[in-house]
Amino acid sequence: MKQLNSLLVGAIALLAASLSTTAAAQNVTFHKDIEPILQRSCQNCHREGGVAPMPLVSYQQVAPFAGLIEYKTGIRDRAGAMPPWYAEKDIGIQQYKNDPSLTDQEIQAISQWARTGAPQGDSADAPAPLVFDDSVKWTLGEPDLVIDTEDFFMEAGRPDWWGEIPRVASGLTEDRYVKSVEIVEVNDVPRAGNGRDTVGGRFIFHHMIWRTEVHDEDGNA
Repeated sequence: MKQLNSLLVGAIALLAASLSTTAAAQNVTFHKDIEPILQRSCQNCHREGGVAPMPLVSYQQVAPFAGLIEYKTGIRDRAGAMPPWYAEKDIGIQQYKNDPSLTDQEIQAISQWARTGAPQGDSADAPAPLVFDDSVKWTLGEPDLVIDTEDFFMEAGRPDWWGEIPRVASGLTEDRYVKSVEIVEVNDVPRAGNGRDTVGGRFIFHHMIWRTEVHDEDGNA
């Protein structure tokens, strides 16, 4: 009888643990748990006018992609993972500013949410919506020198182009120490009214390698 009681207690404990886990999974909702993750790690690109293919801001926009979001976040650091952040998690510096990568707990929450029907939850739990400023601005402070490059045209749907844009004179007449450099993309192709589902002239430059040259009086480097 004592052994039977022990088995019953063990079975009840396992059942309670299973019910507790199920309840926790069902309690994961969009507004309370998922929306804050999207705001921090996804909406910078996944929004109206963003570079990503679809906005992930409202519940109505996100819910149809619940399964895809679970898959893309679940593959972690493999090719195609979202959000794109491929720094190794077990070596080197880990504390990066504006790191969009997800924790194991966040990935698990997304999976639970998707697998339990992507519940919306109470809108009262929703964080305040983000407001994005897409105006041209300097994140490193007001620069001492601004150099404008020539206009660059990139055809839609083309692969990455690795080339050299025309050289631009700095206008400097004396030696200067460079503390920092920032490349700011200026969008002069409006999206509205162009008849195409594009983002205008934004997100053309992925990154840039630059150098300075000193020329003599004859213009030779």
